[in-house]
Amino acid sequence: MLHLIPEEQRWLDAYRQILDDRFPGLVEEFLIFGSKARGDSTPDSDLDLLLVIREGDWRRKEEITRPGNMLAIGTDAVPSFVVYTREEWEQRREDRAPFWQTVTRDGVPVL
Repeated sequence: MLHLIPEEQRWLDAYRQILDDRFPGLVEEFLIFGSKARGDSTPDSDLDLLLVIREGDWRRKEEITRPGNMLAIGTDAVPSFVVYTREEWEQRREDRAPFWQTVTRDGVPVL
């Protein structure tokens, strides 16, 4: 269960709509992890987000996170993005990388 303040939920809903409208089919996984997913967040906690995209490079990753950062300006939503391509994420799974293990254990899908 996610532990979001109302402003974070509004931000999340708006960002999900942007992803659907501007990047249809690109985002394969979208999860919240960290304290907001575990339920031990504090008022200063950021919103840890993992996006797994079908394909792309650093430019594509920046392009997909920029609208989320812009939406957060002037709000109490503080998104912290981690973006991997499907290939990169699968490599972390195969390696059983600590980050992959943490997100797999604690992550809450939002898309």
